[in-house]
Amino acid sequence: MQLSYRGVKYNTSKPAVEVTEIQEVGHYRGATYHMHRAVNAPARQSSDVLKYRGAIVH
Repeated sequence: MQLSYRGVKYNTSKPAVEVTEIQEVGHYRGATYHMHRAVNAPARQSSDVLKYRGAIVH
């Protein structure tokens, strides 16, 4: 998927995460919803060098 932020375009991909529905039910503003939990959530490995206002963030 190609995204852009302030005119800078970049590509990203959504990792496939398997979820399972659990028995818990939630309520929010009168609406009922069923909760989901990730089965095998992959560990995030970031090798990106981040910058904030010109400073490198670790």
